[in-house]
Amino acid sequence: MEIICLLENNTTDPKLAPDHGLSFFIRTQDQSILFDMGQDGKFADNARHLGVDLTKTDIAILSHGHYDHGGGLPHFQSLNSTCETIMTRGALEGRCYAQYLDYAPKYIGLDTDAIDQRRCRLIESDLVLSKHLTIITDFSKKGFIPKNNSGLFRQNKDRQLIDDEFTHELALLIEEDGTTVLFTGCAHSGMGNMIDTVLARTGRSHIDHVIGGFHLYNRVTKITEADSRLDILANELSSHAGTTYYTGHCTGPDAPAYMSKKMGSPINVFATGTRLEI
Repeated sequence: MEIICLLENNTTDPKLAPDHGLSFFIRTQDQSILFDMGQDGKFADNARHLGVDLTKTDIAILSHGHYDHGGGLPHFQSLNSTCETIMTRGALEGRCYAQYLDYAPKYIGLDTDAIDQRRCRLIESDLVLSKHLTIITDFSKKGFIPKNNSGLFRQNKDRQLIDDEFTHELALLIEEDGTTVLFTGCAHSGMGNMIDTVLARTGRSHIDHVIGGFHLYNRVTKITEADSRLDILANELSSHAGTTYYTGHCTGPDAPAYMSKKMGSPINVFATGTRLEI
């Protein structure tokens, strides 16, 4: 399996554009998968530089309904006329907002008018795409939940802003040649909770690799979660012996090194242009 980071907040190459967002291109033995699309068309520009042909994408998947993960969906649809995009119904229909400090609430959801919704597959529960691909939704909230979720809201039917419980979030599990890889967007539901839910639903005892953001950093206040909070998540992740973690985007610049030291094993950091062979 080849995994190419098309977009992240940082870059490995000055010719590649970084941006606040996330996008991965995944090549398995049978299919090419686009997981998230960043804010706009930068992921596609980077893809061309990296030799990735997005017209040959077989499946596109959106992790949740925030602009920094799905804002580039209309651009992808203009490049690829056949591929459907799988997302939760809430990701498309939800009205997501953010409010930090004294700023007014800001819309951070998708531009639904620009998206060809006929080419979107909206799911409301887990979906087994094949014996190799499974999409998981509706995660347990028993353990660590990112503190920065407290500034994130959704709009209800009465146009009131209420806490976003992230029922619109999903994760992708890929199994190939006996190796499992779990992809998440921001892990708003808590990475430990998401792993535990995937294991419980699939009947597995272990996931080999976990790739995605941990949502531990507020880019407005530039504050990382307190060490005591990071300790909780580190303990949860350490309970999965032998799992390798790769993170970036909303995890922030400081948490990976601190958690690596706490866990006694490295949390690897990805950036725009990172290639992984798993």
